[in-house]
Amino acid sequence: MKKGAWIWMTLGLPVSALIFRDGPSPAANTETAPTGVYADSGWQYQIRFASFHGTMVSPKHFITAVHLGAGQTEISQPMHFNGVEDKTYTIRPGSRTVIGTTDLAIFEIWESFDTFAPLYSRSDEAGRELVVMGRGFGRGSELSDRGWTWGAAATRRSRWGRNTVGGALNAGGNDLLFFDFSDVLGQDEVAGTGGDSGGGVFIRDGQVWKLAGVNFSVDSLYSQAAVPANSNAFRGSLYEAGGIFLGNDANGWNRISSFGNSLNPASSTFFRQSNTYASRISSSLPAIQAVIDPALALSGLSSGQRFEAWLTGAGIAAGSTAAGDADSDGISNLEEYLSDSDPSDAGDGQRPFTVEFLLNGDHRFTLVESLDLEGRGLTTEIQSSPDLLTWTAVADAAESANTPDNSLGVRTRVLERTPNEAGALYYRLEITLSAP
Repeated sequence: MKKGAWIWMTLGLPVSALIFRDGPSPAANTETAPTGVYADSGWQYQIRFASFHGTMVSPKHFITAVHLGAGQTEISQPMHFNGVEDKTYTIRPGSRTVIGTTDLAIFEIWESFDTFAPLYSRSDEAGRELVVMGRGFGRGSELSDRGWTWGAAATRRSRWGRNTVGGALNAGGNDLLFFDFSDVLGQDEVAGTGGDSGGGVFIRDGQVWKLAGVNFSVDSLYSQAAVPANSNAFRGSLYEAGGIFLGNDANGWNRISSFGNSLNPASSTFFRQSNTYASRISSSLPAIQAVIDPALALSGLSSGQRFEAWLTGAGIAAGSTAAGDADSDGISNLEEYLSDSDPSDAGDGQRPFTVEFLLNGDHRFTLVESLDLEGRGLTTEIQSSPDLLTWTAVADAAESANTPDNSLGVRTRVLERTPNEAGALYYRLEITLSAP
């Protein structure tokens, strides 16, 4: 059995789900937003990244755990988070930024998110109440007067719960907040399990709940055997672990003291209750802000101002109109905004709307659109006219394809209709930029 550096045990297992302290309510707070004094405490900013969680921190960015990897092209926000509808967003390729030596990773999306979490900036987290989000295992079997083993994979659900920050520590260059599994807060008190990684930890600052941490790891592998080993160990969340072993075969096993309590991770009494660890936001705030500040700056602009900022960013002088054609390629600035092509490069122009007259008499429309139509304040309408004077909306075109291009941040939509009109027929695409 290895003695000594207790803190290394905290690095062994990514966090998964939440287990509640209160006996009668193991399914508490499952896929249900907090209410009362805990309303708006971070649930609304959660998204699904892989089978885990992340938190939106700007209209274009979410933060999660590095150890969850980067091999994904989309995120989603199921209805139980936003209370409205399931939404899917596209991750911009190569956008992951790892914050220093921490387990914090920030990703950028092409679209724009409606709301995002403010960040906790102070270093006074210890002793403050927290609300934590996760998507891990529920309870398994009860361990008399100790806690619970973790449940089966089928028990994984998005949940929220409460606890109190015990303090902070540094492990391998990652500043961590920790909280233990006692019974101070009653039925909503939770401990992390193996799937809660990436979930947000929120602390109230005045009247506003702010993101203070991202779930990282948890004490979890225990053995009650006289000679502990992985083969006789179990995963669990314990409110009384005194007298049993914590660790693993690779890093060694340590017997937890049955007497006393401590907030010092170098002491075995620190581990009498299972601890959950979250990567600390406040100590990484400057690096986080450097990534998200450009998107935050845009969030305060109107649709018209964002369009002007887009033109300026392409090197086009302020005052150029939506109908103008800065690069003289025959495609207006607003059309290039819609299709996300470069308005200053005639070689990069892409017409967002084309029409084909098919041999069977049908008409086919192809639209190339930015994935961020809503964020850019853009709407479109296909219109038809028999004389180029009177235009009406085409309401009977059926979409036959919708293909996103994640590398460019655009999608191509194909629609078709069988015309009822006789004689000449003309089409156009009306693009509207919402009021400035």
